[in-house]
Amino acid sequence: MQPLHQLINKRVQNITKEELLEQAKKYQIKLTEKQAAQFIAWLSTHEVDLFSEKKRTELFQAAEAILGKREAAALENMLRPYKHFLKL
Repeated sequence: MQPLHQLINKRVQNITKEELLEQAKKYQIKLTEKQAAQFIAWLSTHEVDLFSEKKRTELFQAAEAILGKREAAALENMLRPYKHFLKL
């Protein structure tokens, strides 16, 4: 894996609940503290690899299960600017 990929994956893997809530607010996504905590807990126990279609799908499925369909779609939209890197 390329160093830039490792850096990006590590950053996502280590996002804090506060950062997640801040990003949700920035993108006008309704997210409760409980949902944020559950998603952070999921991230802490799963390997994140945004550059792997399989792992990215797992991430989006977990987001949909924990956060809801609309919020998972918003997460995917947040990654759209990086689609040339992620091959979305």
